[in-house]
Amino acid sequence: MSENNVLSATTFISKRLEMKDRDGINWLIDLFINELPNYQTDLQQALTAGDGEALFLAAHKFKGSCSNLGAVSMVALCKRLEVLGRASDLEPAAIVMKNELLKEITLLKEALEQEKQQELI
Repeated sequence: MSENNVLSATTFISKRLEMKDRDGINWLIDLFINELPNYQTDLQQALTAGDGEALFLAAHKFKGSCSNLGAVSMVALCKRLEVLGRASDLEPAAIVMKNELLKEITLLKEALEQEKQQELI
């Protein structure tokens, strides 16, 4: 795996070593991918409700999960949503979600699926 703007190779290698087998890392990837719709729903519901604090909390929760897998570009996007939510600046947050979130999720899912095919160290 090479370092790119979607996944951090360093973080992912560490996670592989921690999990010690393909089943463990694949389980973690599958769990994360299965939770993606919930993260999206939480973000969208907060935005729809006009609740900046809920947007901050949803983005923070999503950021933590992304960070655990080394999803660096998604972590950066979540940080932006945290800042916008904290400031209750919801119009720019809606633009970020519309123009960037789905694209980043697609790229992340593709990168994670590729990781499932990688050889263990």
